[in-house]
Amino acid sequence: MTPWIAIALVTNLLYWAVFVTLAVRRRPGAAAVTLGVMHMLLAAAFSVAPFRSFLDPAYPGFRLGMLHFEHRAATLPTALLLAWALSAALILASRGRGWKLWVVAAGDTLFAVNQTLDLFQSGSGNAIQFGEHLTISGFQALLIMAVLFVGGPAFSAWWSGRRALQATSG
Repeated sequence: MTPWIAIALVTNLLYWAVFVTLAVRRRPGAAAVTLGVMHMLLAAAFSVAPFRSFLDPAYPGFRLGMLHFEHRAATLPTALLLAWALSAALILASRGRGWKLWVVAAGDTLFAVNQTLDLFQSGSGNAIQFGEHLTISGFQALLIMAVLFVGGPAFSAWWSGRRALQATSG
């Protein structure tokens, strides 16, 4: 087992334990939990990249939509993406209100726009690669990207913005 799999298992176990604990204690509702789970899945996809880009001199780089970073230059951007996905999930699980939901909505909007631009760019590879050992391509990759990387964040941005407006007006 590579150290990256171990890092993925340990960090995701910790992240999911915190998320489930918050969701059980705060009972945010089905929509918030579902959107939180979507953010947790995104966080799982980003969970190793900050560590590997910093520690592995042979790290090939990170590409997400229109964003592309080589080697160690990927450390900060991937850490920020991971922090965004985790904080959005935890805000949703903890029944966040007001400006916190605006943070979720803004991040989701930027993420969905980035992915949408890449999906419609000519010559886009439309492949999802997790390290060197797992690559999903073709229709399956396109479906995952459209649902999880565009549709989910777009719906979450709409839902979070709507909830934030309700909190400020009511």
